[in-house]
Amino acid sequence: MKRFIAGIIFIFLLVPLVTGATLKCPPKAPADRVACTLEGNGTGKLYLKSIDGIPAEDYTIILEHDHRDFISSNSRHEAVELPARILFWANNALKNVVDSHVSSIPDWLLLNKEHTFVFELVMENGSRKTFNKKIFLVRNSNWEGLRKDLVDSLWGAFILWTVLVVFWGIVEWQSNRDLMRPKEFIQLTLSSSALIIAIVFSLYNSQPITFGIPYYYFGNGNRLWGDIVVWWGIWALTTLIPMYGFVYLQITPNLERTAYRKTVSELMKQKLGECSGLAWFIAPFLLVSGALDSEIKSFLLMSLVIILAVSTHSILKILKPEGVLLINLSTVGFLALKYHPDSVFVVFLAILLFAVYLTQIKCLRRFKEEKERLITEIEKNHENWRDKK
Repeated sequence: MKRFIAGIIFIFLLVPLVTGATLKCPPKAPADRVACTLEGNGTGKLYLKSIDGIPAEDYTIILEHDHRDFISSNSRHEAVELPARILFWANNALKNVVDSHVSSIPDWLLLNKEHTFVFELVMENGSRKTFNKKIFLVRNSNWEGLRKDLVDSLWGAFILWTVLVVFWGIVEWQSNRDLMRPKEFIQLTLSSSALIIAIVFSLYNSQPITFGIPYYYFGNGNRLWGDIVVWWGIWALTTLIPMYGFVYLQITPNLERTAYRKTVSELMKQKLGECSGLAWFIAPFLLVSGALDSEIKSFLLMSLVIILAVSTHSILKILKPEGVLLINLSTVGFLALKYHPDSVFVVFLAILLFAVYLTQIKCLRRFKEEKERLITEIEKNHENWRDKK
């Protein structure tokens, strides 16, 4: 027993600890100026390790002792004598953490809720102490600014769409005017141009709508990482669903081009493409696997998107849309259990996956009906041609 106690004492002697140091922060504070006090004795450096469980990317903390200021940031850490007064810009630190994974989010959409900040104090003798601080960050909302930004983005998108419609229409008309009816030509031109705009808007402007606003109203600080992971799936679907809609509108023109340029047997071999419904999960997997930091891994995973698109016909033939939906909902369940996002993001993702399911059903039905119609029409034309002879 004496040896056991002596061993425990020896271990404690080997492990450096900070005794007596405390960090006191208000439970509620303005997001742009959080004031804390670091109490204790000795000299040490203070680090911000994480926010809501996500490693801190970029931050600045001012430590004040004896009317002198010392800096602690992600790239610079000055030793300060305790006790010290601390000032840090929590909104900037939080925004920088989120910007590493979700860009273009106004910082105030992340606030007016409680967030967990983990600090680490490292003393000159190597001893360490960790502080977990939950702080409710207060910041006035700026809905008018967000509305103006979104309106400006939509207006710019509309102008670009109009220009694309004109130029795309000229190109399509010159190359396909003898093969498409006016109604189909208009559909293809409008949808092709709208697809480009939808993808651009999703890539650069939809984050405040699909992530920021749901998080502002329903998000919990402790679930921030889970919300980001699930949101990547949402983001992927907001890009893919317009593409699937484009596939639906393009079915008839593509089949008609094939029908008039190839044989009936070649028309019968045509397959539906680019609507597998499974590519979305690659986006959150890219994030959580760390593949985003590796060009090779990113290339391999993005290649899978192309493979899934090309394999659409086989996937839907084997699994059916119902099987794809089951796989997708199972993946959502896995993400929810693994990363614990807020329920609103899970529901949002599930709704989008049901939209994919409905789109696939419509695409399959239209593809089958249009192919049968064209085959019947061609065969009838051949019979009429033979009768005339």
